[in-house]
Amino acid sequence: MKSIPAPADLVQKAAAGDQAALTSLFEQLDPALRDSLRNDIPQRWRSVLGLDDLMQETYTDAFLDIVDFTPRQDGSFARWLITIAKHNLINAVQSLEAEKRGGKRRRVEPEGQDDSFLGLYELLGGTTTTPSRQAARHEAREALEQAIEQLPPDYRLVVRMYDIEGHPVEDVSQTMKRSPGAVFMLRARAHRALRKLLGVPLKYFSDFA
Repeated sequence: MKSIPAPADLVQKAAAGDQAALTSLFEQLDPALRDSLRNDIPQRWRSVLGLDDLMQETYTDAFLDIVDFTPRQDGSFARWLITIAKHNLINAVQSLEAEKRGGKRRRVEPEGQDDSFLGLYELLGGTTTTPSRQAARHEAREALEQAIEQLPPDYRLVVRMYDIEGHPVEDVSQTMKRSPGAVFMLRARAHRALRKLLGVPLKYFSDFA
């Protein structure tokens, strides 16, 4: 990938938490980033996942995760953004493909909401292996309900509608006024937030060199 330089002073300020500097970086780098990512969205999904969706969700992630970015050599900030974008794109495409297949779904098809909560809890990496499975199910649901209530409203809505209540992504998309692809990227971010709240180890953006 061709290096996309960014003003070093703005990168340092952004990494230190200056949101105005971070916004300025987004504005300056946006055309080059779009050119770099434009052809990465599979043709078959472009009607439900646009470049605007990808960039919006990527910039939101960068705002949330800038504290984890360490400035390195020239071009490292743009590579960090592209890494986030590609990760978001992979999540969205995999979810769209799973939704289309309709086979092994991302949640337990509920006989009751307990099953949906348990399915989500295990999807997030939680374990219910205890001497009493019934007690484990109760503890998992209680922990997950508390964590969901701590999420920002959009995160909470996508998790409740899609993962817990089992609405199809088209319904969630219409309610949230986002494309299906953007819904899945938001859902992935909500799941990361839930893992943090539940104390489940994260495997996310470990190397941006």
